[in-house]
Amino acid sequence: MSAREPPDVWLPTTGQILMASERSILATLDTTLLLAARTLEAEHAALGEQPHEEPSPPHLALAESILILAASLRELIASYRAATDHLLGDG
Repeated sequence: MSAREPPDVWLPTTGQILMASERSILATLDTTLLLAARTLEAEHAALGEQPHEEPSPPHLALAESILILAASLRELIASYRAATDHLLGDG
């Protein structure tokens, strides 16, 4: 897990889902993104290594792109969660 990723997976309570039902699917998406990133990192040990003079093979370049996008989306989900927690007084 990179330093940019939110550190944990959050599962909303029943009450939190009742207050904002989108929280359940966002929690599912967040968990899935985390598992996808960990699986790619486990499968491709070369991910994240220093760039070489040669371009990365297409599958590694795509995996790196997925990791970047997954981390960004997880950050957005964490921000949305914080905003809804604040808005609904659930923080």
